[in-house]
Amino acid sequence: MKKWSRISIVLVAVMLAALWAHAAGVSRALHNGYEALFYHSIRMDETFPSINPLGISIAEFERAATEDGAAEANLMLGLLYQYLDRPGTALGYLLQFAGAHPEQIWVNSLIGDMYAAMGRGDDARIYYERALADTESGDGFAQAYLGLGHLAYERGEYEAAREAYSRAVEKSSDYVDARLALGKALYQMGELEEAIEVLEIAQLQAPRYAPVYQYLALSYEAAGLMDKAEHAQQRVKELEQ
Repeated sequence: MKKWSRISIVLVAVMLAALWAHAAGVSRALHNGYEALFYHSIRMDETFPSINPLGISIAEFERAATEDGAAEANLMLGLLYQYLDRPGTALGYLLQFAGAHPEQIWVNSLIGDMYAAMGRGDDARIYYERALADTESGDGFAQAYLGLGHLAYERGEYEAAREAYSRAVEKSSDYVDARLALGKALYQMGELEEAIEVLEIAQLQAPRYAPVYQYLALSYEAAGLMDKAEHAQQRVKELEQ
């Protein structure tokens, strides 16, 4: 589920960018990159193994970045290398995009994620806080709050994690990963009733997401709700199969 969640986020972002760019007019290399990415999104490489649309997409975006100076290509490359679990490579491209478009404050959330994936928590915090520094509009970014929550959770600072996760859920009520993280923090704090309430909502939002049931089972068991705990554990086994 984690892998497919990442795929969904990245491909949706890329496809939206592709539609916008097509309407606005782009260089041939950038257009080719978007087109190849579309073929990857419909799994053409599974039907025709000799075709590597993702590799073609990366090559075309690199050409657009170097030959055409298209800053959007750096963003696409950053997203694709994030998708490929190569945070160090993704980071370089995202930093280039952020340097070319400092007004795009939201990209700092992605940069923070890459630093966090590399184990550089202090750098991640800096960029998450930059993403939330748009005081003019007052809009925060759920992803940045989620990242800050993860940093606090890893240090065992569960109250701080709870606050950050709660803000993430407030900003995006359908953000299942944020709601799951909030439930985990509440469980660690012994706030079992609230943890169960949060996780049961997450269960309704993502009924096939095994981690939600794992923490539901733990929370039910800690609360003495053994029948529900057993049912949740059984659901985990079914989903993992």
